[in-house]
Amino acid sequence: MSTEIEKADVVIVGARCAGTAAAVPLVRAGHKVIVVDKGKFPSDTLSTHVLVPNGVQELQFMGALPRILALGPSKSRYLSVHDGDLEIKERFTPFSGIDYALCIPRDQQDAVLVETAREAGAEVRERTMVDQVVWRDGRAVGVRCRSGDTEYEIHAALVVGADGRRSRIAGEVDAWTPYRASRNGRGFAFRYLDDPLGADAPDALEIFRAGSDQVLVLPSCPAGRTLVVNMTDAATIPDFRREPDAHWQRMLDRNPALNARVGAATNLSKLRSTDDLSAYYRRSSGPGWALAGDAGHFKDPVTGNGMRDALKFGRLLGEAAATTLSDPGTLDAALRDWEAARDADTISTYHWGNRESRPGTTSPLVREVLRTFVGGDRPNLSDTFNRVRPVESVISPSRLVTGLARALRAPGADRRAILRELRTELPMEISLRRHRLLDGFRSTRPTATEREGWSVGPAPKPPSRRPATEPAPVMTGGAQSHATNAAV
Repeated sequence: MSTEIEKADVVIVGARCAGTAAAVPLVRAGHKVIVVDKGKFPSDTLSTHVLVPNGVQELQFMGALPRILALGPSKSRYLSVHDGDLEIKERFTPFSGIDYALCIPRDQQDAVLVETAREAGAEVRERTMVDQVVWRDGRAVGVRCRSGDTEYEIHAALVVGADGRRSRIAGEVDAWTPYRASRNGRGFAFRYLDDPLGADAPDALEIFRAGSDQVLVLPSCPAGRTLVVNMTDAATIPDFRREPDAHWQRMLDRNPALNARVGAATNLSKLRSTDDLSAYYRRSSGPGWALAGDAGHFKDPVTGNGMRDALKFGRLLGEAAATTLSDPGTLDAALRDWEAARDADTISTYHWGNRESRPGTTSPLVREVLRTFVGGDRPNLSDTFNRVRPVESVISPSRLVTGLARALRAPGADRRAILRELRTELPMEISLRRHRLLDGFRSTRPTATEREGWSVGPAPKPPSRRPATEPAPVMTGGAQSHATNAAV
């Protein structure tokens, strides 16, 4: 039985951050790009969806920033941290002239990204399922799609999986199981609300720490609406689901500073939550294929870097492929180099997220290390979120030594407990630096920051496979029109 086939230069599966960011430089270079997504935009997705200046600049590079700003979001130029008597407030380091962070609801943001990709020249097809990758001689050469009752194939020089943590493309290219991963001890529960401070709300992304809670207060869109996210012990997430309002109030009661900030909020949205946040790296490039965004790499959301990395390395993937599509060997080498660059840029925050995702009260040692950042509002601790420097360069050995000395000298200090903590933390410091500086690309050598018991779930089951064959004659005219119309 003949299958309808159409041609493109690149087919991208997934039309959110990574997929649209990859599409734009490809079409700007003159390539035909088809982006397919099973959803219909605007549509929501589970996300903390914050972009610090380093990420906002990616919207600017893509051409999406003017449309994003037209939504009327709050601009946050500071990061503030509250933990008992500890308060830190810093201004963000600017990138490309951008000195503010944004927090846009994903249904609004991703619709803008799709519109921007279409305007650039990409063909974005919504409500289109991808059932399997088409192979020829061990190389990915396209995908088999389904839209309604219509099935067809798109053949291309490159297949990009930008379809998230549950990536079908990752399963199809035999990259579903991560080569390194870590269990996350925390989940998150979040909702939107009308900020009780209104126009007087702080010009900041705020973090409130108390007990096992790390609560993010993120001014959102439109101005006056705020996202509140509780990163808390994963074991408590089922309780939030059973009694959302009761457990939300208990969260406020545990943290007087947080309660003073948002306790009087009104117009609270439905509570959303997840405890499925294992961090990982998947093999993300191979003959004729690549995995972008969460399909290839994921880390704890508290780092605030997931969307930034999806946008940045989606863009860099598109730029790398744009000049190499004509030669398979050169393309594959460029994809591997792109993956290695992504890993080198993200590994520091991966380990930081793994360490932060251990639920528990801030220890005296950690508190004193954080206290070394108090004083003035120049960028410092905020550079960890903004990716100005690797985390271990910001939280440097000298700060760690200073924090240790202060913790040991504090009145009533439990020095034995502090030294026991040091014996746990020091191997992490050593192993994460070793991994970043020495272990090399796709290293599987374990580190002390990673925890066993992680899970990414079972790979999506494909439909009954039909063997890939040599392509049928490429359809033209009415056939091309039929495939486009069938995809909505």
